[in-house]
Amino acid sequence: MNNKNASKSTSADVFEAVSAHLNEMRSAITEPIRVREEDLANQLGVSRTPVRQALIRLESTGMISLRPGRGALLEPVSDRDYIEWLQLREQLEGFAAREATLNASQRDVMGLRAIFAPFAQPHIAESKAAEYAQANVAFHAQIMRLANNSLLERVWASFGHTQTSYRRKTISRLHRSADSLREHLQIIDAIEQRDADLAESLARAHVRALHVAFEQADGQPDASISFSQK
Repeated sequence: MNNKNASKSTSADVFEAVSAHLNEMRSAITEPIRVREEDLANQLGVSRTPVRQALIRLESTGMISLRPGRGALLEPVSDRDYIEWLQLREQLEGFAAREATLNASQRDVMGLRAIFAPFAQPHIAESKAAEYAQANVAFHAQIMRLANNSLLERVWASFGHTQTSYRRKTISRLHRSADSLREHLQIIDAIEQRDADLAESLARAHVRALHVAFEQADGQPDASISFSQK
């Protein structure tokens, strides 16, 4: 690897490390907190330059805001942020499921089923919410990959901080593990049957069900950001 490629690799690695670190912090905060570039560099064992570059990139995602002379301000994900993400996610998930159905091989279908193999019974998903949450993320990421659309993958990845911050809330606290498992398996069945219309419909319904559960737990959000039922 030449120096230029090594530099790119290092920058990418630092970006991923900074993003993951801030995601973890963000999932535990309810008020904005200051994040110092120097502290991040020390914690990650890297120089400040790639950390600074990572923070600039992360500002464009909405995860942080940069204040001249004051460093970065890490904002918690608000309910409104999450509802707006769900609105967009319904469209992305539906499209991805349709495209995945057209592209997936039988081996791909088996791979999707393998993700949920440890949760053969619904009660297992409920009792192992943290593990199921990880499987949930892996499943949706794989659907995005099977859609074989690089722009879709980039858009999906850019909202990783929103998903991560609310993962525990939407899986364990909303007690949706069993329902989520059933919905995921139905989507896989539709993909295996090569029924793109059904896969898209089920994927969209899956996101709407999550939205309903979220509303029931946290109260009705502002009408201006409620879901349209299509």
